[in-house]
Amino acid sequence: MKYLYGIFTIIAISSLSACSIDRMRSEHLFEQYCNEEGRVGQFIYERVALGEEYFRAIPTDIRALDRLDKRFYIDGKKLLIDKQRFKQSYTLNNRKRTILSSIGPIYSVETTIVRKSDGKVLSKAVSLLNMLDKFSKYFPVEGVTCPTGRDIKRVPLFIKEHSNLIEKTFLVNY
Repeated sequence: MKYLYGIFTIIAISSLSACSIDRMRSEHLFEQYCNEEGRVGQFIYERVALGEEYFRAIPTDIRALDRLDKRFYIDGKKLLIDKQRFKQSYTLNNRKRTILSSIGPIYSVETTIVRKSDGKVLSKAVSLLNMLDKFSKYFPVEGVTCPTGRDIKRVPLFIKEHSNLIEKTFLVNY
């Protein structure tokens, strides 16, 4: 019995040690990715002026307001882009995950706005996510992200840069 206990102890310690080494490697690699010039942030390649036909009235009903996709507000929430009309001309690829490293795993999370007529990427927001061996497929957990920090309203920058991409890309032309 002591023999089995000893084997179990050795296996447990070895497993914990391996996990700790992988976590340290993951944290180091993640820091390298985050500090790489031009890898994360918000990138606006072209600002586009939208005509009157792209906007709709902001609802006054509380329930209708709650159902709105808040990303489609622009000009300090004074104007609301009609989501259906927007989708006819532009594609919003929201928070697409691409694995950068299986250690962690570490993901690049990218939101892009693409003009359909010519396929040009108008803007993108890129952040990184290190799951630190958390089981994201099974549990709704968040890992470590970059960019780090919060805006003046305490909204994490990795969320803000994805959620305000439409507002930063489009402006009013009427």
